[in-house]
Amino acid sequence: MAGEAEYRHQGGPDAHDAGIAPDMVPSTAERGTGNVVLADGTTVQVRAIRPDDDDALRAFHSRLSPESIVLRFFSAHPRLSDAEVQRFTEVDGVDRVALVAEQGPQIVAVARYDRSPGRDEAEVAFVVDDAFQGHGLATILLQRLAGAARSHGIRWLVADTLSENFRMLKVFRDAGFPRTFTRASEVIHVVMDIGPPT
Repeated sequence: MAGEAEYRHQGGPDAHDAGIAPDMVPSTAERGTGNVVLADGTTVQVRAIRPDDDDALRAFHSRLSPESIVLRFFSAHPRLSDAEVQRFTEVDGVDRVALVAEQGPQIVAVARYDRSPGRDEAEVAFVVDDAFQGHGLATILLQRLAGAARSHGIRWLVADTLSENFRMLKVFRDAGFPRTFTRASEVIHVVMDIGPPT
């Protein structure tokens, strides 16, 4: 998985805030939209990703530091391909859900889950702009993704992260879900029980 160009294994900030879990099906996508205040007082808007976020997503990725990219992709990945951008921005709102946080016209974080149809387990992933790390944004996005996942029959969220990715590990620990951590070499596999589907 380390070489795959997916937004997975991605680091985030310390946990301070919890968001209200949205139902991300298209008819109720507005539940995932709204302003949230981070631990430092900064306000960002969280909403569902859209296909027309393609250019903003490319710009967001270009602002990430090399360290942040390596922590998330396990290798250097300075640019997103057109195919990656299409996959990241075009989701079905059920098996594949993605949220963005934005400040003004700029995307400052992306969170998503992906599952194989019919399964009760999904892989969760985050990436947060370096300037917005450490203020609770990843925790807000994790809580919202968990709510969306439960509403679509998902019980477990899983992730792989590098053992040195302390901020992401703290987000998982502080999220409040029962969890297990399994280490294999430098990769930690996390499984979170987000509760019965609603």
